[in-house]
Order: sequence, then structure tokens, then C-alpha cells
Amino acid sequence: MAQAISITPVLKIVLNFKILYFLLVLITFFLFFISIYQFNAYTSEVFFISQAEKQLNQLSQENKILEINLAEANSLGNLASYVQSFEKAEKIEYLRVLEGTALAR
Repeated sequence: MAQAISITPVLKIVLNFKILYFLLVLITFFLFFISIYQFNAYTSEVFFISQAEKQLNQLSQENKILEINLAEANSLGNLASYVQSFEKAEKIEYLRVLEGTALAR
């Protein structure tokens, strides 16, 4: 008859410690790689936020410049250049409208 191989209690404890040690090492590596992944994700998000803030500041400065240019274009100092492009009316005809008078050329 085949004799059953019996594992002594000391051998069971050693095997349990090896399995436990292997699981602890595996969990440690898993947590290490997860922390590296999270750190990488965090730094990339911080980079994208800083780039967006730089672009927002640049667009704000361009907006201020455009507002200044618009204010200068609408100033009375530029009225002379606008008036030069007008034509003088040769003949004025009035049309009678029910509620008032309109000017036609």
C-alpha cells in the first residue's frame, strides 16, 4: 500500500510563511506601481492646469488690447477719417410718411 506523505506541523508553518511572504511582496509591488501611476496622473493634471492658466492669462491680455483698440476706434478723434468717406447729397427729396418725414436721395 502506498503510504500517505504526512506534512509535519513545522513544515506547514514554513510553507504558510513562504506563501504569506510571497503575498506581501506581491501586494507591495502592486501598491508601488499604483502609487507611481497616481503620481504620474497627478503631475500631468497639474501640467495641464498650468498650461490652461497660461493660455487664460494670454487671452485676457489680448482681450484688454482689443478693448483698448475698440475704444480708440470709437473715439471722436477718428471721426474725421470716417467723415471723409461720406458723399455730399446733391438733391434732397422728402417723402411723406404717415408718421413723419423720411429723407431719400
